[in-house]
Amino acid sequence: MTSTTAELSGSALRATISRQDQPDAEFVPRPSPVKGTRRARPGITVNGKFLGGSLTAGGVHRSALNFTSELILRSAGVADCRVVSPGVQDAEEVAAAGVVPEIRRGPLGGGQAWEMLALPAIARRDLLVNFCNLAPVLHPNSVVMIHDTQTLDHPGDYSRRQAAGYRAMWPIIGRRARAILTVSEHSRHCLADRGIGTLDKIFVVPNGTDHILRTQPTPSIIDRLSLQGRRFALTIGSTQSYKNLRTLFSAFRAPELADVPLVIVGRVTAEQFMARGWEPPPQAIFAGGVSDGELRALYEAARVFLFASETEGFGMPPVEAMQCGTAAVVARGGAMPEVCRDGAVIVPPLNADAWAAAVSAVIEDDGHTNELVARGTARAADLTWAVAGEILWSRIAPLL
Repeated sequence: MTSTTAELSGSALRATISRQDQPDAEFVPRPSPVKGTRRARPGITVNGKFLGGSLTAGGVHRSALNFTSELILRSAGVADCRVVSPGVQDAEEVAAAGVVPEIRRGPLGGGQAWEMLALPAIARRDLLVNFCNLAPVLHPNSVVMIHDTQTLDHPGDYSRRQAAGYRAMWPIIGRRARAILTVSEHSRHCLADRGIGTLDKIFVVPNGTDHILRTQPTPSIIDRLSLQGRRFALTIGSTQSYKNLRTLFSAFRAPELADVPLVIVGRVTAEQFMARGWEPPPQAIFAGGVSDGELRALYEAARVFLFASETEGFGMPPVEAMQCGTAAVVARGGAMPEVCRDGAVIVPPLNADAWAAAVSAVIEDDGHTNELVARGTARAADLTWAVAGEILWSRIAPLL
């Protein structure tokens, strides 16, 4: 889960708890019903609150958009499926995914109060499907997807308010939901261990990862960063402690990696890492925030993609890299061994020497790298949105 997930409003949280104690598929847009129209029989309402935020700032919102697209496709002719949202930010990307939301603004605004208090009334008798970790507990017919338990396991990486909100709300949401979905067996067991649901109520619906192939690469980023013809390593930047960039920085001080650029993508700076006591290696290159096209170009040009997180509910970036034909080295943490399988080199997360050796092998050994790329491409082929959509529908259809 990323920090872009909306924080709980204190007033909405208190009000809700008080009441409770009482492959590139062709997406076909489906127009939403006219506002105020009563439907003849219950259908599906998707909680589209996430559409009001950035779809590129974090993996949860991007996943939600793709899951929504797949649900619209598979419910056609079976159940009326609408997406309800207080607003849309990235309208072009939403339209490209075949999602035509019904905009329902109201006096409660577009935040947690809208989600917890207004949305249940809008959804009425429908099955309310929530893809972004939260669901209104006042609605008696809901499904919720909770991607991971990072806010509980690593509260220091999140605001105190956000961590407290999830700690209070998740057991209630889990108890009220008809089913809890999550993206890996690792997350399924974490949710059960945290008392959010029982294993017989939690079902795995893995993410797809082939959305990266829908965007044409923007190769100008390679020229801008002076990476032409260089064998470089790529990673995603974050100052969250469990993302473990500090170990990568240590690994890149090994003599054998002295001439290997470490390209760091994301809106994070060397100064922010320094403030945490993590000094980036001298060959680090900070790319800043990039577009989807630039990210694809970097994936395709990189010799190796590195993902050092100590834990992840799924770990989408390394599989995106595999989709682009790039070798990946990932940490043995969270769901990553489960998700990547033999498609990536898997190393102990905190062992800088092991990271240095694994990276050096990919940089230097063409045969090893070609074999790794082939295995990664094969594994990524199993993790498409078409496959994810079929699994999702197998869990939603019986609830209608």
